[in-house]
Amino acid sequence: MGMSAFGVMVIQAVLAGRGPELPLASSPPADARWSQLPWDQLDTLAVLGGGPMWSEPPFYRVSDAVLDNDRNIVFLANGGDGEVIRYDIGSGSIERIGRRGRGPGEFRRPLWMEPHGPDSLLVYDRDLNLFSVFSRSGRFGRSFRVTGTGLGGRQAAALTRMGTRTWVGVQSGLPPVLLVPETPPGTKERDTLTVFEIDDEGAANDTIARVPYALWERLPDTTSFSILRDEDAGAAEIAAGGGRLLVAVLGDSLEVFLHRVGDTGAERARSPFMPAGMPWREVSQVFASREGAVWVGERAPTDGSTVFHVFAATSDAWSRRGTLVLDGNLRVLDASQDRVVFLHLDELGQETVVVARASGNDSS
Repeated sequence: MGMSAFGVMVIQAVLAGRGPELPLASSPPADARWSQLPWDQLDTLAVLGGGPMWSEPPFYRVSDAVLDNDRNIVFLANGGDGEVIRYDIGSGSIERIGRRGRGPGEFRRPLWMEPHGPDSLLVYDRDLNLFSVFSRSGRFGRSFRVTGTGLGGRQAAALTRMGTRTWVGVQSGLPPVLLVPETPPGTKERDTLTVFEIDDEGAANDTIARVPYALWERLPDTTSFSILRDEDAGAAEIAAGGGRLLVAVLGDSLEVFLHRVGDTGAERARSPFMPAGMPWREVSQVFASREGAVWVGERAPTDGSTVFHVFAATSDAWSRRGTLVLDGNLRVLDASQDRVVFLHLDELGQETVVVARASGNDSS
């Protein structure tokens, strides 16, 4: 389903009164570097989706995005239709990569994407438990699976890439104790996320972290061993940028472990880092830009807005580079240089993707 420039204009008009209210300001200078950007004001570059009917948006269940600033393109993982969308920000044109299916270059539910070199994308399909490599023009290259996944409920739950290296977080699967007949209903057990580097064929090496993940609970029906998995009760995310690999554990509070990445591997962190001013509770997301800035999303309990705290590191010191307060429920999908992609969910769960750019100069 294509979309004309007129269609994009109509969608922007529909969103004018109820989408994320991004503050507008002058554009940053052309030579601004990410570390100079205050990230407290944004220019909106593109708005996609958010029509009044479910059939109108060009996507649903968008789970990830990749910015290609050199080509003025953003790629979106459209899990609802089993495809990747290539959106030209300048012209408003849409191209579709892949389709629903199980064959080469097809998807059941694409979940994450990462840049795979300057001209390729790495896409993970959760339902097929499969990684696929595509050119940025949409041509399918190859597929592979990660060692140890696909058995006993083990799946990749997080993905990040820095330079030529890729890390995945794999959940350990259903705790076996919950399947024992004598285990009382209501018993709760945590999953574990193991973070390790993989090569181009999916072989695992260089494990750097094992952290608590989602919570499982044995339900009262003892005849069928009904199990409830509550990912909101505890989760972990990984992100990379600027020579650092971040492992964030979200539960009753937030802990972020930093790993320095060198040519021979990743140096394990001894303890979490906590930049001054980082929130501890109500954290909805931890994200790292490709240049190494850390974004911490926090849901405001009073008005339902989302607050993003952006931190940057110089040597071992972390400082706040800006705070964005945006209306509604938002999540960062990608951030690179001075651009950022947000996913906005309204009260009905309808999705809007907003591409924005940092505005203004750093006066600090």
